[in-house]
Amino acid sequence: MKTHVFKLPSGVECEVKELMGKHQRMLTEHTNKNLSENLNDVLVDIIVRVGSKKNIDREFVLSMLSADRKKILVEVRQFTMDFEPTFEFVYEYLDSNGKHQEEELSIDISEGFPTKPLMVIDNDGVVEASYEEYDQIKREIELELPRSKDKIKFSLLDGKGERHAMTVAKSKRSSHTSIEMRNPRILKKSTKEGGDDIWIQANLDTFSFKDISYLRATIKEVEGAVDTEVMIEHPDAENREDKEVTVDLVSVLAFFFPSEAI
Repeated sequence: MKTHVFKLPSGVECEVKELMGKHQRMLTEHTNKNLSENLNDVLVDIIVRVGSKKNIDREFVLSMLSADRKKILVEVRQFTMDFEPTFEFVYEYLDSNGKHQEEELSIDISEGFPTKPLMVIDNDGVVEASYEEYDQIKREIELELPRSKDKIKFSLLDGKGERHAMTVAKSKRSSHTSIEMRNPRILKKSTKEGGDDIWIQANLDTFSFKDISYLRATIKEVEGAVDTEVMIEHPDAENREDKEVTVDLVSVLAFFFPSEAI
């Protein structure tokens, strides 16, 4: 069986097998799971190795950085489809009269998907990561907030952080949710002589705008990313105020299930 080797945003080398019929079944068979959970099962099955690690189980897949996970999904899909330059699928929507409509769309993906590498903070500033093995990755970032001068640390987003966010009810999601996915903690100084300082969960409501903006900017600066979003003109644009709509291709089942696209 053919395999495909490429670099992850973390810098670690990854090797994958192509998608097969059983993976289409896995993506559509477990209706009690969402697409993300089914994709985790697929990742376990198609990853040959990450660095020198070949024992790929669900726990490892969930522990992988989110940007690396998305990179694998994009690469294995493109590899399986011989890097076809276009993606065609049916976009479903409600028209201005509330009637269900479908439109066949063709999206140019010949340029691939822009990828930002993982960055690390060292004595030279912020530089591109070049890890060779996954267990070498420094997952926690520690810094000092500019206004409060508090020490704070957060974890790079991984599959477990993503899963945590999915458990938060939509009615309770806010601008804080994306940061909370990364488990931010503040260093609390001991009030006792000889006592140990401890890390406690950060209360983002108590942050100044300057500190929370700095934290968001740092997260964006250091984390890797794979841009899978495309903006298209809405098929019913003439009857809508929002003429364009953004679609995340990784969230479209047809992206991994081409025979059902049209």
